[in-house]
Amino acid sequence: MADLERVLAESAGNVACVIITPVGHPMAKPVIAPPPGYLEAVKELTHKHGAVLIFDEIRTGFRVAMGGAQQRYGVTPDVTTVGKAMANGYPIAAVVGQREILSVYEKTAFLSSTFFPNSLEMVAAMACMDILEREKVQDVIWERGTRFLDRLGKIIDASGVPVTKSGIPPMPFLTFDHADEHYKERRTEFYTQCIRRGLFVQPYHHWYIAFRHTEEDLQRALDVVEEALAYVAEQYPWQR
Repeated sequence: MADLERVLAESAGNVACVIITPVGHPMAKPVIAPPPGYLEAVKELTHKHGAVLIFDEIRTGFRVAMGGAQQRYGVTPDVTTVGKAMANGYPIAAVVGQREILSVYEKTAFLSSTFFPNSLEMVAAMACMDILEREKVQDVIWERGTRFLDRLGKIIDASGVPVTKSGIPPMPFLTFDHADEHYKERRTEFYTQCIRRGLFVQPYHHWYIAFRHTEEDLQRALDVVEEALAYVAEQYPWQR
């Protein structure tokens, strides 16, 4: 936060906007939920220096809550970007925000899009949002994801492998600690063993809990994680 304050102060009002992901998900690193007061402080600092606050909700929009991370964490930015989650994977995106900011497109700015004339994606988005609301999809994902993260933590603790569980229920992740010179080999072997057992998860990108994942699916995923970690522990033992 001090770095943001310094940059904004030194800019003398020349910073147009601050763009952040409200839930931190840097590549190959733990996923971080915003600490209490963090998003509020970012918004306050941004506005203090005359800049616009933009949330990148490409990953969190329609997953963390129907209204995205801003709804769950109670901080509304000036502008938000959302992506294909709004249409269950169909190629569509949206920029939404305060009227006084986006009204620039009425006269002084030009906005173009490949998919402006395409009705299929629009229909898919409307149908998807109807289902999300009717089935309370985010509530289900949070319930299942909470159980998944809890079980994942117990498996990690019992494995003896230097790994870190992180994330929020819709976006769990497992990263390998730089405990010694073998952390890259552990990571590669773990994800290789998962794939060989039919679980396709990303080593550099957090995972997702989907509405279609049943409890049986998630338990199978956890079983594979446990087996893969056991294999890694045998191949690359670690002494605390």
